[in-house]
Amino acid sequence: MQEARNHRALFHQLAEGNEEAYRSLFHYFTPRLQPFVYSIVKSEGVAEEIVQEVMLRVWTHREAIVEKENPSSWIFTVASNLAISWLRRLAVERKYIDSIKTTVEENQKNSVEERLIYRENEQLLKTAIGQLPPQQQQIYRMSRLEGLTHKEIAEKLGISPNTVKNHMVAAAKALLARIYKNFIFFQIF
Repeated sequence: MQEARNHRALFHQLAEGNEEAYRSLFHYFTPRLQPFVYSIVKSEGVAEEIVQEVMLRVWTHREAIVEKENPSSWIFTVASNLAISWLRRLAVERKYIDSIKTTVEENQKNSVEERLIYRENEQLLKTAIGQLPPQQQQIYRMSRLEGLTHKEIAEKLGISPNTVKNHMVAAAKALLARIYKNFIFFQIF
């Protein structure tokens, strides 16, 4: 009971800006708040920061605190609210980090799968090109790999552009047929 009267007097002095009263309250409440906040946040460092914030609020709201029926209860309520807010922020941060991790993992997984599919398709195309007749093979490579036009290919090979076009059409049909055949084969298995 005496302690409550002493605190009431200290809170009145604090409201008037008495720094010595603040120090007394600080030294009284800090060791009591620390384990209370720690029991909520389970982190010594965070508990210390929250207690510091609570005591800062005691100073900044010193004039309003003296109006409270139970200033000690107000201090513990502030501590509890700050600790719970910290836990909520932590939960949101963890959820965000987990979301980012999941996205990165999916992208890496997709990236690996895409590279494998690309390599398989590339190998399938190379094999299919290798099975074309020699002149179709040569014309296809000059067109698709070297980027030459039908006219340029015709000039280099001494054939008509129309012959180049016919070989390209035949090569494209043969390649599509082979790729489609392999695609159906892989779908069955």
